[in-house]
Amino acid sequence: MKWCLICLSTLLSLLSSCATTDLTNNWKNPEYSGEPASKVLVVGIADHAGVRRVFEDTLAQALTKRGVQAVASYSMIPTRGKISEEELVKAVERTGANGVLITRLVRRETETIQATESMGMAPAAYGMRTRYYGYYDAAWSGHYEPAMTQTIEYVIAETALFRPEVQQPVWSGTTRSKRMGDVRKATEDFAEVMIDAMKKDSVI
Repeated sequence: MKWCLICLSTLLSLLSSCATTDLTNNWKNPEYSGEPASKVLVVGIADHAGVRRVFEDTLAQALTKRGVQAVASYSMIPTRGKISEEELVKAVERTGANGVLITRLVRRETETIQATESMGMAPAAYGMRTRYYGYYDAAWSGHYEPAMTQTIEYVIAETALFRPEVQQPVWSGTTRSKRMGDVRKATEDFAEVMIDAMKKDSVI
């Protein structure tokens, strides 16, 4: 049995800021017609042990709340860095998991939003107003507003569900997550989208 495990260090560090997640694509293996996975080993690969724990724990807890038994892989394999095939296979056997859920970073994207600069109309006549207020009032219609820009960063990730008896993944989904600032909250949002999609496709 062999799974391709791609390092999630970048993804897991960026998940500390993901708040909004959209499923952009999903696929179900047309050759697989087995029962939904009922116990899943959640695998997150990261050099930072603390980030890996938060990611796996949060995703495992979300799965459990939705009726799917889940085990965070770090509780079985505390290895830092890349997990060997032998370690992963043994963890699957020890937990009795019939599903292995793996997520990887695909890329990062940035989106820049720019508001056009504006120049107000020339100051109006002051009329009977107080001199300083007349100027202040007119200034609001005659002041210069520079262009404002905002850069939003997104994380594009792929999640794949494997069954131990099947060589190829039985399901995969691609997500686009907007950056924010809380690992646990970000993973909760990510988990909700992924679990909904997998439930809909009857793979868990």
